[in-house]
Amino acid sequence: MQITFDKKRYDMSTDDMMAWGGYVPLWVMQWNLHYTMGSEETLLDHLDKCYSQRAGMPVKDRPMGGQIDAEGIYRYPEDEPMYPYMTWETREGSVYFYPYSVMGIPTGSEHYAVRMD
Repeated sequence: MQITFDKKRYDMSTDDMMAWGGYVPLWVMQWNLHYTMGSEETLLDHLDKCYSQRAGMPVKDRPMGGQIDAEGIYRYPEDEPMYPYMTWETREGSVYFYPYSVMGIPTGSEHYAVRMD
């Protein structure tokens, strides 16, 4: 996995950006480790399970709508575009971390936008 940080748009340290992601970066690393041990669980399924255990509600039932383009910019009607402050490249695609606990989770050729706070 490769991680990039957008320090041009976000004046934050790498440590602060990782902390801003809450538990999600840990869950993405856990999912990657499980894959190396033979798991075939998708990233969305893994994040849904972890978030449900931690927050008591699923991720899959709460899509935000909007669109995430090829550059990772999240657009929702009548809102300003949101740029990811952190991007993780995984075997399933780019995982985008946005302000306000918004996530872009790869699901094949698209991204599932959800708030995970």
